[in-house]
Amino acid sequence: MNEISVENLPNQAFSSESLFLDDGYILISPDTPVLPGLKRRLYDWNFKIIKAEGNPEFTEIISSAETEGILLKKNGAESEQEREAAEFFESLCKFVAKLFKSYQEGNEPKLNLISDQVKKLLQMTKTHKPWLLNLAEYESNEIDYGVSQSVKTAILAIAMSDTLKLPAHKQIELGLAAILHRIGSMQIPQDLFYSEQALTPEQKKSITLFPVLGFRSLKNAEFPLPVALAVLEHRENIDGSGYPRGITGDKISLYGKLIAVASSYCAAVSKRPFRNNVDGHSGMLDLIREKGRKYDEKVLRVLLLTLTVYPIGTYVRLTDNSVGVVAETNSAEPKFPVLRMLFDAKGTYFADAPLLHTAEDDEVQIKVALSRTEVEALKAKLPNS
Repeated sequence: MNEISVENLPNQAFSSESLFLDDGYILISPDTPVLPGLKRRLYDWNFKIIKAEGNPEFTEIISSAETEGILLKKNGAESEQEREAAEFFESLCKFVAKLFKSYQEGNEPKLNLISDQVKKLLQMTKTHKPWLLNLAEYESNEIDYGVSQSVKTAILAIAMSDTLKLPAHKQIELGLAAILHRIGSMQIPQDLFYSEQALTPEQKKSITLFPVLGFRSLKNAEFPLPVALAVLEHRENIDGSGYPRGITGDKISLYGKLIAVASSYCAAVSKRPFRNNVDGHSGMLDLIREKGRKYDEKVLRVLLLTLTVYPIGTYVRLTDNSVGVVAETNSAEPKFPVLRMLFDAKGTYFADAPLLHTAEDDEVQIKVALSRTEVEALKAKLPNS
């Protein structure tokens, strides 16, 4: 590997090659920009040299501060990738729906068939991650909640495993467990999960059995043990208050912890038969409040690095009163996402929905994430709403 001085890194640029902190830790991939905050943190960590395979070329990007509000427009390639991500999500939902139906009819899940789908998901995550992670947008009355929840959880879990730099075979195992984490619930009357009435002790006990039923099914179908264990453990809490076994964090597998966080976040931002959804920013904060009780602190950090402070799809108001929605995130600068601008400071609608790269030294900053009520009111003002 070649060495690069941190001092010589540009402040606003994309690298043609991946940059590494050392021989085993990737710092920046080609699809992530080098921003001033990264250089500052490297200095804080006392890193003066980073590494790269080959000789990277840097392409400067234009920030909102440098252009005094000049905005970048969405191009055709972005629209195409957005469409491809939506089509893939729908295709994977159809596969999972057939899988669950077959399981309810008494058939074992097929390891090879599901593995093939997970491998496709891994590939799509590499090329379409920003669009796949716009989880809140994937809503349809034609898709069963349990199906869409399983697919969304798999998408987010795979993205988190990518943040962790897990090897491919472990990402596949995690993806298998994420898609199948609810499969045991197919043996239980579904109205129990969506009931607005208080459940009887017997009904509550039935619900707490679904991870065990899923574990047994996968074990009988000869799935890898780490996959079956993750399905068994994804409802356990770090403090031991979860189910089915009430074990504490030191006994819960990494896969189980990852799926617990991923599934809870996806449930929070999705429309459910029995509960209103929240925006991504609020969903993130809700999970962080349960740090050390329900969720593992290190895994929550992985979620934050994967989605950042303002997850894709979060509607925000800026300090000049303009409004946008998060279109892209950057783990190196979690507070400064790329926004798709909707309304200017005077409330005028942006017909071309331009992009704004926020930065720490901008005069205009993100002020607040909009509440669900504010978002609904905002959407009513959009053309064709």
